[in-house]
This record gives sequence, C-alpha cells and structure tokens, in this order.
Amino acid sequence: MHSRSRSFYLLLTPILLVSCVVGKRTQETITRRWPAAGITRVEIREVDGSLSVEAGNPAEITLVAEVQARGFEPKKDEENHGYFKTSISGDTLRIGRERERVIVRIPLFNRNDVTVNYSLHVPPAVALDLRTVNGRIATRGIDAPTDAVTVNGPIDLETSGSGIVSAKTVNGRVVAKFLKTFQGAKLKTVNGSVEAMLPSTASFICDLSQVNGDFEASFPVSIHSHPGSRRVSGEVNGGQYSLKIVTVNGDIQLANTPIAAAVPARPVMPAMPPAPAAPPAPAAPAAPAPPSI
Repeated sequence: MHSRSRSFYLLLTPILLVSCVVGKRTQETITRRWPAAGITRVEIREVDGSLSVEAGNPAEITLVAEVQARGFEPKKDEENHGYFKTSISGDTLRIGRERERVIVRIPLFNRNDVTVNYSLHVPPAVALDLRTVNGRIATRGIDAPTDAVTVNGPIDLETSGSGIVSAKTVNGRVVAKFLKTFQGAKLKTVNGSVEAMLPSTASFICDLSQVNGDFEASFPVSIHSHPGSRRVSGEVNGGQYSLKIVTVNGDIQLANTPIAAAVPARPVMPAMPPAPAAPPAPAAPAAPAPPSI
C-alpha cells in the first residue's frame, strides 16, 4: 500500500509542475500605426476580447492592444509577438485571429489562453467589420457602414447615420445612436434589450419582432400589428429606409436622438469708463512782500 501511494505522488508531482508552467501569466500592451491613405475598410476578428473603435485623425490609423495571456509564450521575433496578426490587402486593414483551434480541457492542464482588447482610432469615413465571440463592441463618430457581431457581450454604436448599420449579439443588449441622419439598420439580439435613437427627421419603415418584453416609441408610428405574433410594423416620415429590430427576451425602444443644447456665448462686458482725473491742487498763496524801511 505504501509503495502504491509513493508511486501516485511521484506521478502527481510532474503533472503539477507542468500545469504550473502551462499556467504562466503575461500582460503586454502593443501599439501600431498605419497611414490611412488607401484604406477604406477595417476588419477585426477576435475570440476573447472587446473591440472599441473611435473616429480620429483622417490621415492615420492607430491601434492599442491590451493583451492578457496564460500559457502562451510571446514570440518576440514575430509581428505583434505572435498574439494576433495584422495585414493590409487592397483597401482593407485586417486585424486579429481568424481561427482558433478547439482544444479539450483536461483537469490540471490549461489550453493556451489569450485575451486581446483592441482600441482603434480610424478616419470617420472608414467602414467597419467587427467580430468577436466573448467581448463588448463599441464605436463612436463613424460615418461609414458598420457591421458588428458578438456572441457574449453588448453592442454600443454611435454613428452619424451616413452608412447602413448592422448589429447582432446573442447575450447582450444593443444600443444604436444615429446623430445626424439615418440610412437603414438591422439590430438583433436573443437575450437583451434593443434601443435605437434616431433624429426626429429620420424617414424609415420599422419591422419590430419580440417574444418577451415591452415596446416603447417616441415617434408617431402608424402601427400595423400582426395577429398571432408579437410583431409590429409601421412607417415614420414617409418610410424611406428600413429599420429591423429583433429580440427574444428584452424590451424594444425607439427614441429621438437628443439634440445637444447650444452653449450660450459668453456676454461681452462693456468697457469700464476711464476714471475721472483728479482736479489740480490749488496754488499756494504768494508770500507778502517785506515792508520797506
């Protein structure tokens, strides 16, 4: 019995040592820059990590990638140290990991685990194709078409509305804010609410579908309900573009985009009149002449 126990511990020791080595953690920040000339589209493909894109310098694209890894040895001689790839093909900048091998987890052993959170600044006119599996997607100030897809995470898009917007998630809410105009959108989730904020002048046909949840609209929608289903359709301001919203478990809200209040100009203070000059001091009286003898 003692011999069997000793053999078991001898076997367990190298397993624990290997699992500790495999579980080594590293953190790293990777920054990249590209001239924006000739690039009209950015694609990001990630597995674990958030994607954040904001409008920036029209002449440059910048990337800051925050990497957290376990069991992955950085490759210092490779681009981006082997965590992800970047390439330019034609007018498209591609970033991320296209595919990841499926590895079965075994107790005491961990697969290579890498999380990359991307933060980009791009010209406002660059189209976006953003996809991740586990992570949030957010954009700000983009004028071009945007396609955002995630599985586990919310989607928060803010755009001028000059391009068509598509947003799809499974577990998470979807918020799409159109600041100036509206050219069409498709917003979909399974477990989460959907909120679309459009200018009061937006012209669209809405097709809204949900199973469990409430519906609220700030627009004067002419509603045509569909018997036997929780599907609503209607037109706003002539119905020029399409707005399709789908959720299973969540509320749907159509709201007007808030108009930023103008900052009043600071009043100009009138110039202060010059202080009056002090009157001249009176002259001292002349001394009387001495009497003559």
